[in-house]
Amino acid sequence: MKALLGSLVLLAALAGCSSEDDGSAKDPATRPSEPGDAKVVAIVGGSAAGGDVAQTVTVLDDAGAVRHFLKQFRSPPFASDVRAALQSHPPAEGRVLGAVVMEVSCDIPPSATVAEVDGAYVVTPGKVPAPHPECFAAVTSVAIVDLPAAG
Repeated sequence: MKALLGSLVLLAALAGCSSEDDGSAKDPATRPSEPGDAKVVAIVGGSAAGGDVAQTVTVLDDAGAVRHFLKQFRSPPFASDVRAALQSHPPAEGRVLGAVVMEVSCDIPPSATVAEVDGAYVVTPGKVPAPHPECFAAVTSVAIVDLPAAG
């Protein structure tokens, strides 16, 4: 009985860090009144995907920039998820998309904010209301950001 209970606890913990979730935050909640009209349009998360955490957004203004950004991920399915999120948010005229690995942890932040700081766009992940106390595989969280194109 103890072995069965232990297995169920392990399965429940793994479910919290499962890669079967589509990884998208349910509410990438950004505020349209943010500086420079920059806003987070999607958050993509995936287990054991790797990536380099940064604060500043990488502008993805052409296919080469997208390829270079995606190279950092050791999980091809996760890179495909990020690419799909980029494709599902085509920028309007005068706008460009950017992305940043905002966190590698046990949880996908439910939201993120973006602010312009010294000419760069900085993303801050939102607080996870009920963080997982343990994690068997770190989750990479990428924010997709809609930005004004450089003038």
